[in-house]
Amino acid sequence: MSVYLSDEDHQSIMANAGRAGLSFSAFAKMLCLGEQVRSLDTQLSIRELARINGDLGRLGGLLKLWLSNKDGHTIDVRGLLRELEARQKEIKQAVKMLEHI
Repeated sequence: MSVYLSDEDHQSIMANAGRAGLSFSAFAKMLCLGEQVRSLDTQLSIRELARINGDLGRLGGLLKLWLSNKDGHTIDVRGLLRELEARQKEIKQAVKMLEHI
């Protein structure tokens, strides 16, 4: 398939492909097939949010363990709460990054 572009259009598409971490060909193919193309910043933010989500799941599991206390485990609840607050701050920062994309 051949497409004729002005130099300006070609440079614009190259820049967008670069922001997505894709070659010109891969970027054009995804667009032609109607696939969503995410920038590298968006991809990194999504990965970061997934990591934080995993941390929150782990912390929630520890909190449940502490609340049930059936296994006799002792958990530093204040430390757990500090970790939860830290993850909350990380989520806010990641969301701010996504807002600027």
